[in-house]
Amino acid sequence: MTAHITGNTTSNAAADGTRQVTGSRGTSVVLQNLSRAFGATKALDGLSIEMAPGELVALLGPSGCGKTTALRIVAGFEIADSGSVLVDGKDISTIPAAKRDMGMVFQSYSLFPNMSALDNVAFGLRMRKVGTVNRRKQAGELLDMVGLADQARQYPHQLSGGQQQRVALARALAIEPRVLLLDEPLSALDAKVRLQLREQIRTLQQRLGTTTLFVTHDQEEALSMADRVGVMSQGKLEQIAAPDELYDHPATAFVAEFVGVMNRLPGELQSGGMVTALSSTVPVMNPDADVSPGPVDVLVRPEGLAMQVIENGNGIVTTRTFLGSVTRVGVLLSGDVTVQIDKPSSEAAALAPGTSVSVSLPPEPVLVTHRR
Repeated sequence: MTAHITGNTTSNAAADGTRQVTGSRGTSVVLQNLSRAFGATKALDGLSIEMAPGELVALLGPSGCGKTTALRIVAGFEIADSGSVLVDGKDISTIPAAKRDMGMVFQSYSLFPNMSALDNVAFGLRMRKVGTVNRRKQAGELLDMVGLADQARQYPHQLSGGQQQRVALARALAIEPRVLLLDEPLSALDAKVRLQLREQIRTLQQRLGTTTLFVTHDQEEALSMADRVGVMSQGKLEQIAAPDELYDHPATAFVAEFVGVMNRLPGELQSGGMVTALSSTVPVMNPDADVSPGPVDVLVRPEGLAMQVIENGNGIVTTRTFLGSVTRVGVLLSGDVTVQIDKPSSEAAALAPGTSVSVSLPPEPVLVTHRR
């Protein structure tokens, strides 16, 4: 059976006769200058985000950065000290959580242990006074959609962690929420299940066109699933951008080092937006940064450094870590600076520890920050 979701979605017959579900107009969500303090701790400090209808935005950041507080304010579980949440242009800041028409999936699944998978999924529909026949039909279709039709009669303790989380996702979607909120829903799962489930969540979200806010501390999850990723630090939004933009053009040193791996090299900032490091002078990516000419740190990705084997070079290979098609090579430079450089594994075979190499900067713009 292929699911047919009603309400804010439409169903179209494909050429092969199957039913395909696509989202309709979707829902816009705006977080407007949200602030929230817990005693002396500022959890949110003027957070503003605009989400387009049907968009999946991930909030990424370390523990305590405010991402979960933002999610709970959108859900109605927390009240902001100032600012507002707008859904399709309407301020819902004073509307109780139960009346916000949002689906939420928690890290801990939060299933009712005394209910079968089918009854868990149907619970929200029952609260909305949907008739028994219709709610069981809709719940069954949702379980089918997440691949658990055969487990409909099983109870949570009879299901694996990944299966429980899929039931929780189906339950959140059963009420056809205007907005789907995901609070680190995959962090308790093992790596293989996490990978499978994040792909399934993304596929469902795109299929249904549900505007989704996803909170995670896992950068791989955020970059692989989201249309845009917002990186948060100490209650503030450092940058929000598409995953490739975030990785290739980080706006701040915090974003650069939090998203992916980043090398720090000593450099000398010149006037005119140029910086010298590793005997090369290259353009600065962030010429407006609050950094004065003089000693700085230059931030470069492992794939952004050039390296070749040469006698009496400026570095010595210290480690070699096989990562599949890429091998990450550790190099000790003069001045006790260690960098990580990614090379195709086919080329890295000759780079045994102790090999003398020359490391240089290609003529690409780099990010600079205050010397650590």
